[in-house]
Amino acid sequence: MKRVAKVVGFVGGAIAVIWAMRDRFISVATSREPQPPTFRNVSTETVPVDQLDGIGPVFAQRLSAAGLGDVGALATASPDQVAEAAGVSAARARNWIDLAASH
Repeated sequence: MKRVAKVVGFVGGAIAVIWAMRDRFISVATSREPQPPTFRNVSTETVPVDQLDGIGPVFAQRLSAAGLGDVGALATASPDQVAEAAGVSAARARNWIDLAASH
């Protein structure tokens, strides 16, 4: 009976650890999935990126140094390129790109 209790306790503990870490496993798996292609409506006017919500003067300077100083260039850039240039996460970069595309 003690052996069964030990086995049940061990299996239960393993399941609890996996359950607690499931969000970590899922988020890592989904972040590596490729993004589907999207069409963006890019305007030809040059609007500085600091006009967008969430992009202040520091991020605008970093993006400008990478050649992404206007909304049109930001809207056509890849999330990885924007994230690397500004030093932000890919999710935040995707948000900025979507804002630029809708501007």
